[in-house]
Amino acid sequence: MVHTLELLAVLLPLLYALLTAAYAIVFFRDEPGVARLLTPSLSVVLILHLLYVALRTALYEHIPLANVFETLTVMGFALTFVYWITERFVKTSNTGMFVLGVVFLFQTISSAFIGHEVEVNPVLRSPLFGAHTTTAVLGYTGFALSAVYGVLYLMLYHELKVNRFGIIYGRLPSLGTLGVMHERAAFVGLVAMTAAITIGMAWLPKTEFGWALTDPKVAMTLLIWVLYVFVLLGYRFSWASRVRLIYVSIIGFLLLVFSTIAVNLWLQSFHAFI
Repeated sequence: MVHTLELLAVLLPLLYALLTAAYAIVFFRDEPGVARLLTPSLSVVLILHLLYVALRTALYEHIPLANVFETLTVMGFALTFVYWITERFVKTSNTGMFVLGVVFLFQTISSAFIGHEVEVNPVLRSPLFGAHTTTAVLGYTGFALSAVYGVLYLMLYHELKVNRFGIIYGRLPSLGTLGVMHERAAFVGLVAMTAAITIGMAWLPKTEFGWALTDPKVAMTLLIWVLYVFVLLGYRFSWASRVRLIYVSIIGFLLLVFSTIAVNLWLQSFHAFI
């Protein structure tokens, strides 16, 4: 089984690179032959990614969210799955290049550094750990999608601002649609992250780690939570322009990525389980 995991770890970044390139060809050149292959190809890669996650779960007996590199591959799978659903219902593939480009980046980093340890900390097999980390990764996924749609919004906004009606204008959804997609993704991310924080506050005092606001990951997560609350309240009460709120949300997502990597590579935190 380990050899299968290692093979999939090598294949997945290559497959996502090919998918991203195919979506880019359709975005820039509108090739009908390539376009017909997009959804079936995406479905195959999604199934292989699901197999990869399932095999890791079965072999190591814990949800693969124990460290930053496991989290990145699960986030990549979640992003792909959500985009697959979106593509089937919205009937457009024009944002696929951007979403799958992020998945390619996540999976490449994960495959390059992920380990194959059999022995893990027993806390990783706790049901509450599973609930905490699952809701957290849903929050990460929502924020990642929000960041992608936010960047697309800014790209289109600046194109319109300089009266440039090129391929970005012709291919992307309207500003209003991108703004709604950004806001809804941020809302889903915030709800999931709130659940993760709540479960963590209830569970951690019962573990050997305890609850500490001075922990780098806890402090950064709360800061990110506050930023997204600010963004969504800003949408609700219109106390800032949509562009400024999108910039704040992108900063929040970059802080999230930095904190996830830093905790496991540089900082001392009880979130660095392995």
